[in-house]
Formats: sequence, structure tokens, C-alpha cells
Amino acid sequence: GDLCVEEASAASAGAGGGATSSSSGSRAADVEAFASQVALPMETLGVRTVRAAAPGSLMCFYPGRIFPGSERNLPMSNMLFSNEYEGVSMDGAGWYPKRLQGQAVGANLPKTTLWHGNRLAVGNLCNHPPKGKFPNVVPMAFRWPTWQELGQDTPAHWARLVPHVVMRGGQLVRTASGERDVPDDLKEKVWFPPWPHMGMALISIRPVQPGEELFWNYRLHPRSDQAVAMRYPDWYTPVDDDELERAIAEHMAGR
Repeated sequence: GDLCVEEASAASAGAGGGATSSSSGSRAADVEAFASQVALPMETLGVRTVRAAAPGSLMCFYPGRIFPGSERNLPMSNMLFSNEYEGVSMDGAGWYPKRLQGQAVGANLPKTTLWHGNRLAVGNLCNHPPKGKFPNVVPMAFRWPTWQELGQDTPAHWARLVPHVVMRGGQLVRTASGERDVPDDLKEKVWFPPWPHMGMALISIRPVQPGEELFWNYRLHPRSDQAVAMRYPDWYTPVDDDELERAIAEHMAGR
């Protein structure tokens, strides 16, 4: 099911500044990027919780460029997420929250970094669980609400919090300023945000403790043209969904 409009908007409203999820009334968690050890000896960023979160909490959003399902010019990116059910792909490569500017954890980010204003939009930094661990979050599609639905007078504030642009045919066609090449009589209808505009959130599936890293199942498709040992990257271990379901049931039962 879709993440409710109220939850997404409340979480993002708090994510634009210093407000926490408790003050905004949302069940969103407080998270931070950090230097994860999941890929050692390689260096990689990860996302961890600042405080405990209950099952069903909105942990973070996945930012980046949005591509329609018909797009033939998908980027060769290690942060390309495809939602087959919604018919879209998202590329989060190079998208980072402004709060990382000047922090040690963001010192080695690429020069082409695109800074956005939503501190909860760090889903592109969440790692796949290493061997012996299970995911603690799952992706869920939702529709970003419009600034009119939020009762705001202009789209200015909300535009800074929605961490997306839309691509079509290899070209950027939709930004916070509206949509390109739109006739004058239609401009009012596509003024930002020109929805429907899909987003993706990561939701906790069990209690998450303070300082715990967030993992979600990348569900990489094996390469059938390769030998079995070469079908996946070295760092990737497929998640057994049946074992995950049993582990969650036992955890929730208090065992």
C-alpha cells in the first residue's frame, strides 16, 4: 500500500530544518549518514538511526532522478533502483543532504554532488545486508503531496524538500520550476510539483535500536550468462525471504 500523504509531508516538513519527527507528529525516525564498515576494506557510507524506532516507522526517503518505465537511456549507476510495480526507476547517485556539507563523513564526496534540502532523503546511502544479517527496512512507494494539499501559499518551501527531478529520453524535463516545453495554457497545471510524482520510502519491519545501521534487500538479478560464482558482486549475499519472515515473527513474539 501507499505511504500516507500526511506521514510523508509531516516527516519532510521536519526534515527541512531542525525539527524532529516527534515534534512534527510523524512516526519518522531520526537518522544520520556515517562511515559504514559493511564493505571493508572498501570505504562506503551507510545510514544509522540516532534513536530507537518501532516497526512501521518511516526511516528515510530515496532521492534522485526519476525515469519512466519506458526510458531507454537509463544510466550505468550503482544506485539505480527500479520499481517494477510502479513502472519507474530512480537513480540516487550523487544526491546528498546539505547537512553533510562541512562534515568529516562527507569529505570525500564527488565534486558533482547535488545537494538537496531533505535530511531524511538518504535512502540511496543505505546498504544491502552483509552475510549473516537481515534487512531491517523495506521500500514502499508513495505519492508526494502537492503544496496545495499541504495548505501552503506557494511551492517554494515544499520544492526544496522534494528530492527529485524527472528525466525523459535522456533529458531533464521536470524540476522544481515546472516542466519544460509546456504550452502557456497548461503551465498552471504543471507548476511544481507537477504530479503524479512517485516517491520511495524505507519503512522499518522490526524494532530498530539507536546506532543500528539500516539495511534493505537490493534484490539484484543474477546474470544467467555467467558462472554461478560470478553472477553476483563479491559483497552481495542474496536474502532468504522465508528465513527473514521467520526471524521477524520470532523477534515480534519476543523470542
